[in-house]
Amino acid sequence: MRACRLTLGAVTAIAAVVGPLAAGARADDGGTAYINSDGDPTALATQTGGGPGGGGGGGGESPCTSTVSIEDDFVFHVYETEGVPIHSATGRWFLRSCERLTADGVVALDTALLPEGGLVDPEALALQALESVSVPDPTIGTSPAAGDLVVQVPTWLWVSGGWWDTYTADATAGRVTSTVTVEPTQAVWTTGDGAATACTGPGTVWAPGLAENATDCSHTYTSPSDGESGGRFELSVAIELNVTWSSNAGPGGTLPALSRVGTQAVRVGEIQAIETG
Repeated sequence: MRACRLTLGAVTAIAAVVGPLAAGARADDGGTAYINSDGDPTALATQTGGGPGGGGGGGGESPCTSTVSIEDDFVFHVYETEGVPIHSATGRWFLRSCERLTADGVVALDTALLPEGGLVDPEALALQALESVSVPDPTIGTSPAAGDLVVQVPTWLWVSGGWWDTYTADATAGRVTSTVTVEPTQAVWTTGDGAATACTGPGTVWAPGLAENATDCSHTYTSPSDGESGGRFELSVAIELNVTWSSNAGPGGTLPALSRVGTQAVRVGEIQAIETG
Protein backbone atom coordinates (compact mmCIF):
# COMPACT_ATOMS: atom_id res chain seq x y z
CA MET A 1 0.00 0.00 0.00
CA ARG A 2 1.47 3.32 -1.02
CA ALA A 3 1.79 5.93 1.69
CA CYS A 4 1.39 9.02 -0.48
CA ARG A 5 -0.58 11.78 1.17
CA LEU A 6 -1.77 14.86 -0.66
CA THR A 7 -2.52 18.01 1.28
CA LEU A 8 -4.70 20.61 -0.39
CA GLY A 9 -2.33 23.41 0.44
CA ALA A 10 0.56 21.61 -1.27
CA VAL A 11 -0.88 21.86 -4.79
CA THR A 12 0.47 24.80 -6.75
CA ALA A 13 -2.14 27.48 -7.46
CA ILE A 14 -4.89 25.21 -6.18
CA ALA A 15 -8.42 26.57 -6.05
CA ALA A 16 -10.89 26.09 -3.21
CA VAL A 17 -12.45 22.63 -2.97
CA VAL A 18 -15.86 22.84 -4.63
CA GLY A 19 -18.64 20.46 -5.61
CA PRO A 20 -18.46 17.53 -8.03
CA LEU A 21 -17.41 17.97 -11.63
CA ALA A 22 -20.18 18.35 -14.16
CA ALA A 23 -20.95 15.26 -16.22
CA GLY A 24 -18.97 16.58 -19.16
CA ALA A 25 -15.87 17.08 -17.06
CA ARG A 26 -15.69 13.68 -15.35
CA ALA A 27 -12.38 12.03 -15.88
CA ASP A 28 -13.96 8.60 -16.19
CA ASP A 29 -16.46 9.41 -18.96
CA GLY A 30 -16.57 6.77 -21.66
CA GLY A 31 -14.55 4.33 -19.59
CA THR A 32 -11.26 5.91 -20.67
CA ALA A 33 -9.84 6.94 -17.29
CA TYR A 34 -8.62 4.50 -14.67
CA ILE A 35 -5.92 3.84 -12.09
CA ASN A 36 -3.27 1.36 -13.13
CA SER A 37 -1.87 -1.45 -10.97
CA ASP A 38 0.74 0.90 -9.52
CA GLY A 39 -1.93 3.29 -8.30
CA ASP A 40 -1.23 6.01 -10.86
CA PRO A 41 -3.73 7.82 -13.08
CA THR A 42 -3.33 6.69 -16.68
CA ALA A 43 -6.00 8.53 -18.63
CA LEU A 44 -6.66 12.16 -19.40
CA ALA A 45 -10.12 13.61 -19.96
CA THR A 46 -10.47 16.89 -21.79
CA GLN A 47 -13.47 19.10 -21.12
CA THR A 48 -15.00 20.52 -24.27
CA GLY A 49 -17.58 23.22 -24.81
CA GLY A 50 -18.46 25.87 -22.27
CA GLY A 51 -18.50 23.68 -19.18
CA PRO A 52 -17.24 24.66 -15.72
CA GLY A 53 -13.83 26.28 -15.93
CA GLY A 54 -13.91 26.31 -19.70
CA GLY A 55 -12.71 29.32 -21.56
CA GLY A 56 -13.83 28.73 -25.12
CA GLY A 57 -17.41 29.84 -24.70
CA GLY A 58 -18.08 29.12 -28.35
CA GLY A 59 -18.34 25.34 -28.38
CA GLY A 60 -14.67 24.72 -29.13
CA GLU A 61 -12.23 22.86 -26.99
CA SER A 62 -11.64 24.56 -23.63
CA PRO A 63 -8.20 24.94 -22.00
CA CYS A 64 -9.25 22.71 -19.07
CA THR A 65 -8.34 19.06 -18.52
CA SER A 66 -9.03 16.66 -15.66
CA THR A 67 -6.97 13.69 -14.58
CA VAL A 68 -7.80 11.00 -12.04
CA SER A 69 -5.55 11.97 -9.14
CA ILE A 70 -6.73 9.78 -6.25
CA GLU A 71 -8.74 6.60 -6.55
CA ASP A 72 -9.30 5.93 -2.84
CA ASP A 73 -9.00 8.72 -0.27
CA PHE A 74 -9.07 6.14 2.52
CA VAL A 75 -5.62 5.09 1.22
CA PHE A 76 -4.28 8.34 -0.25
CA HIS A 77 -5.43 10.88 2.33
CA VAL A 78 -6.56 14.40 1.49
CA TYR A 79 -6.42 16.99 4.26
CA GLU A 80 -7.82 20.38 5.05
CA THR A 81 -5.19 23.00 5.80
CA GLU A 82 -5.84 22.37 9.54
CA GLY A 83 -4.77 18.75 9.07
CA VAL A 84 -8.26 17.24 9.19
CA PRO A 85 -8.78 14.42 6.64
CA ILE A 86 -11.63 14.97 4.19
CA HIS A 87 -13.45 12.57 1.90
CA SER A 88 -15.38 12.61 -1.35
CA ALA A 89 -18.60 10.67 -1.76
CA THR A 90 -16.91 8.05 -3.95
CA GLY A 91 -13.35 8.24 -2.61
CA ARG A 92 -12.09 9.55 -5.98
CA TRP A 93 -10.56 12.98 -6.66
CA PHE A 94 -9.69 14.71 -9.91
CA LEU A 95 -6.90 17.17 -10.55
CA ARG A 96 -8.33 19.78 -12.88
CA SER A 97 -5.96 22.05 -14.79
CA CYS A 98 -7.12 25.15 -16.64
CA GLU A 99 -5.02 27.44 -18.83
CA ARG A 100 -5.76 31.14 -18.78
CA LEU A 101 -4.26 34.17 -20.43
CA THR A 102 -3.03 36.82 -17.98
CA ALA A 103 -3.24 40.55 -18.57
CA ASP A 104 0.40 40.40 -19.62
CA GLY A 105 -0.41 37.87 -22.33
CA VAL A 106 1.23 35.02 -20.45
CA VAL A 107 -0.45 31.60 -20.31
CA ALA A 108 -0.95 30.60 -16.66
CA LEU A 109 -2.08 27.24 -15.31
CA ASP A 110 -4.63 27.03 -12.49
CA THR A 111 -5.13 23.69 -10.77
CA ALA A 112 -7.86 22.45 -8.42
CA LEU A 113 -8.34 19.15 -6.64
CA LEU A 114 -12.03 18.24 -6.94
CA PRO A 115 -13.97 15.58 -4.96
CA GLU A 116 -16.11 13.25 -7.05
CA GLY A 117 -19.69 13.40 -5.77
CA GLY A 118 -18.86 16.32 -3.48
CA LEU A 119 -17.41 16.39 0.01
CA VAL A 120 -18.93 14.31 2.81
CA ASP A 121 -18.90 15.58 6.40
CA PRO A 122 -18.91 12.58 8.81
CA GLU A 123 -20.05 14.67 11.79
CA ALA A 124 -22.95 16.12 9.78
CA LEU A 125 -23.91 12.54 8.93
CA ALA A 126 -23.84 11.70 12.64
CA LEU A 127 -26.23 14.57 13.32
CA GLN A 128 -28.54 13.21 10.63
CA ALA A 129 -28.40 9.79 12.27
CA LEU A 130 -29.22 11.34 15.65
CA GLU A 131 -32.41 12.82 14.20
CA SER A 132 -33.65 9.30 13.52
CA VAL A 133 -33.03 8.07 17.08
CA SER A 134 -36.32 7.95 18.96
CA VAL A 135 -35.88 8.05 22.74
CA PRO A 136 -39.27 8.46 24.50
CA ASP A 137 -39.73 9.90 27.96
CA PRO A 138 -39.25 7.21 30.63
CA THR A 139 -42.09 5.60 32.57
CA ILE A 140 -41.73 5.48 36.35
CA GLY A 141 -42.24 2.39 38.48
CA THR A 142 -42.52 2.34 42.29
CA SER A 143 -42.99 -0.13 45.08
CA PRO A 144 -45.32 0.24 46.92
CA ALA A 145 -47.50 1.30 43.99
CA ALA A 146 -47.87 5.03 43.31
CA GLY A 147 -51.23 5.30 45.07
CA ASP A 148 -50.18 3.41 48.19
CA LEU A 149 -46.89 4.87 49.40
CA VAL A 150 -46.43 5.14 53.13
CA VAL A 151 -44.29 7.42 55.30
CA GLN A 152 -41.20 5.84 56.87
CA VAL A 153 -41.38 2.93 54.43
CA PRO A 154 -38.65 2.97 51.71
CA THR A 155 -40.10 3.47 48.23
CA TRP A 156 -38.28 1.61 45.49
CA LEU A 157 -37.81 3.68 42.32
CA TRP A 158 -37.11 2.43 38.83
CA VAL A 159 -37.47 3.18 35.13
CA SER A 160 -39.96 0.74 33.67
CA GLY A 161 -39.57 -1.66 30.77
CA GLY A 162 -36.54 -1.77 28.50
CA TRP A 163 -36.16 2.00 28.33
CA TRP A 164 -32.68 2.04 29.93
CA ASP A 165 -30.81 0.82 26.88
CA THR A 166 -28.31 1.85 24.22
CA TYR A 167 -29.82 3.49 21.13
CA THR A 168 -27.93 3.56 17.81
CA ALA A 169 -28.54 4.75 14.27
CA ASP A 170 -26.54 5.06 11.05
CA ALA A 171 -26.47 7.58 8.21
CA THR A 172 -24.65 7.06 4.91
CA ALA A 173 -23.58 9.34 2.07
CA GLY A 174 -21.73 7.67 -0.76
CA ARG A 175 -19.38 5.23 0.90
CA VAL A 176 -19.04 7.19 4.15
CA THR A 177 -21.10 5.93 7.09
CA SER A 178 -21.43 7.51 10.53
CA THR A 179 -22.95 5.80 13.57
CA VAL A 180 -24.41 7.64 16.54
CA THR A 181 -24.77 5.99 19.97
CA VAL A 182 -27.03 7.30 22.73
CA GLU A 183 -26.63 5.91 26.27
CA PRO A 184 -28.36 6.89 29.53
CA THR A 185 -25.84 7.64 32.28
CA GLN A 186 -27.61 9.01 35.36
CA ALA A 187 -31.11 9.40 36.76
CA VAL A 188 -31.94 12.27 39.12
CA TRP A 189 -35.17 11.68 41.03
CA THR A 190 -37.13 14.60 42.46
CA THR A 191 -39.60 13.21 44.94
CA GLY A 192 -41.97 16.14 45.40
CA ASP A 193 -41.33 16.57 49.12
CA GLY A 194 -38.26 18.75 48.63
CA ALA A 195 -35.78 15.89 48.34
CA ALA A 196 -33.78 14.57 45.40
CA THR A 197 -31.65 11.51 44.84
CA ALA A 198 -29.26 10.52 42.03
CA CYS A 199 -29.03 6.94 40.77
CA THR A 200 -26.46 5.61 38.30
CA GLY A 201 -28.78 3.03 36.78
CA PRO A 202 -32.45 2.35 36.08
CA GLY A 203 -33.19 1.05 39.57
CA THR A 204 -34.37 -2.42 40.57
CA VAL A 205 -37.85 -3.68 39.81
CA TRP A 206 -39.39 -5.02 43.01
CA ALA A 207 -40.30 -8.72 43.07
CA PRO A 208 -41.54 -10.97 45.88
CA GLY A 209 -38.72 -12.43 47.91
CA LEU A 210 -36.20 -9.64 47.30
CA ALA A 211 -34.47 -8.22 50.37
CA GLU A 212 -35.42 -4.70 51.40
CA ASN A 213 -31.92 -3.46 50.55
CA ALA A 214 -31.82 -5.16 47.14
CA THR A 215 -32.41 -1.85 45.37
CA ASP A 216 -29.81 0.88 44.84
CA CYS A 217 -32.45 3.53 44.12
CA SER A 218 -35.05 4.41 46.74
CA HIS A 219 -36.52 7.24 48.81
CA THR A 220 -38.22 7.30 52.21
CA TYR A 221 -41.00 9.85 52.61
CA THR A 222 -41.31 11.39 56.09
CA SER A 223 -44.53 13.34 55.59
CA PRO A 224 -47.84 12.51 53.89
CA SER A 225 -49.03 14.20 50.70
CA ASP A 226 -52.41 15.29 52.08
CA GLY A 227 -51.54 18.97 51.98
CA GLU A 228 -50.39 18.92 48.34
CA SER A 229 -52.51 19.84 45.33
CA GLY A 230 -54.70 16.85 44.60
CA GLY A 231 -53.34 15.17 47.69
CA ARG A 232 -50.30 13.85 45.83
CA PHE A 233 -46.61 14.56 45.41
CA GLU A 234 -45.18 14.89 41.88
CA LEU A 235 -42.44 12.31 41.52
CA SER A 236 -40.17 12.90 38.54
CA VAL A 237 -36.99 11.49 37.04
CA ALA A 238 -34.62 13.42 34.76
CA ILE A 239 -32.21 11.22 32.82
CA GLU A 240 -29.12 12.42 30.97
CA LEU A 241 -27.98 10.52 27.89
CA ASN A 242 -24.48 10.75 26.46
CA VAL A 243 -24.20 10.97 22.67
CA THR A 244 -21.12 9.74 20.81
CA TRP A 245 -20.44 9.09 17.14
CA SER A 246 -18.00 7.14 15.02
CA SER A 247 -17.37 6.82 11.29
CA ASN A 248 -15.52 4.68 8.82
CA ALA A 249 -13.97 7.98 7.63
CA GLY A 250 -12.67 9.29 10.95
CA PRO A 251 -12.28 8.80 14.68
CA GLY A 252 -15.62 10.36 15.67
CA GLY A 253 -16.30 12.24 18.89
CA THR A 254 -19.11 13.48 21.11
CA LEU A 255 -22.29 15.42 20.46
CA PRO A 256 -24.35 17.47 22.95
CA ALA A 257 -26.02 15.29 25.58
CA LEU A 258 -29.75 14.59 25.51
CA SER A 259 -32.16 14.49 28.45
CA ARG A 260 -35.54 12.89 29.03
CA VAL A 261 -38.02 13.42 31.90
CA GLY A 262 -40.75 11.18 33.30
CA THR A 263 -43.34 12.17 35.92
CA GLN A 264 -45.81 10.36 38.15
CA ALA A 265 -48.24 11.67 40.79
CA VAL A 266 -47.90 9.63 43.99
CA ARG A 267 -50.02 9.56 47.12
CA VAL A 268 -48.20 9.14 50.41
CA GLY A 269 -50.22 8.20 53.45
CA GLU A 270 -49.68 7.26 57.07
CA ILE A 271 -50.32 3.95 58.74
CA GLN A 272 -52.87 4.43 61.49
CA ALA A 273 -52.18 2.55 64.68
CA ILE A 274 -55.19 0.80 66.20
CA GLU A 275 -55.14 0.34 69.95
CA THR A 276 -56.71 -2.86 71.22
CA GLY A 277 -57.26 -4.47 74.59
